[in-house]
Amino acid sequence: MKETPRTALAVLVAVLALIIAAGAGATASMIITGKQIKDGSITSKDVKNRSLKVKDLSPKATSKLRGATGPAGPAGPRGATGATGATGPSGLQGLQGLQGLQGIPGLPGLSGFQVVTDTVSVPALGTDSVSVACPSGKKAISATAGYTAPLANLLSQVTRTSDSAFSATGLNGLVGAQVLTLDVVCAAIPG
Repeated sequence: MKETPRTALAVLVAVLALIIAAGAGATASMIITGKQIKDGSITSKDVKNRSLKVKDLSPKATSKLRGATGPAGPAGPRGATGATGATGPSGLQGLQGLQGLQGIPGLPGLSGFQVVTDTVSVPALGTDSVSVACPSGKKAISATAGYTAPLANLLSQVTRTSDSAFSATGLNGLVGAQVLTLDVVCAAIPG
């Protein structure tokens, strides 16, 4: 292909401009600045191969180009189910619990409970006593004493006389005789 004189002239001018620019140590950004270009004078036809990129714009220009956020798009289709993973290793077997301690043997229990009762008539303005013993093989656990009519001036006191017997003494401060009752709780106690 033959070069036309017009093309050769353009190449010559470009080479000459390159030599001048390199010799002077200038760069293209120092030759022409944005202040030197009149607003609206450069169109997309003036930019080679329409290669102007966002990074070539100032932050102020970039922010003016940003529009409002659009609505969210529809959800995409569900993806395919992934493959089942490999079975993990078995866990460690738990420890067996310790056997509990054997309890202490209990004390032998009481048996054969029985209440033995006796009474005495305490004379007016006097005292008297009554005693109760448990049957053979049983011991006295507790005892209570009281009058049939709990009035003032009637007193009683219970005393243990042995492992199997209690006695009660009564004082009557009234003018008539009063009945004093003694109840003794008996039980068979082992050993």
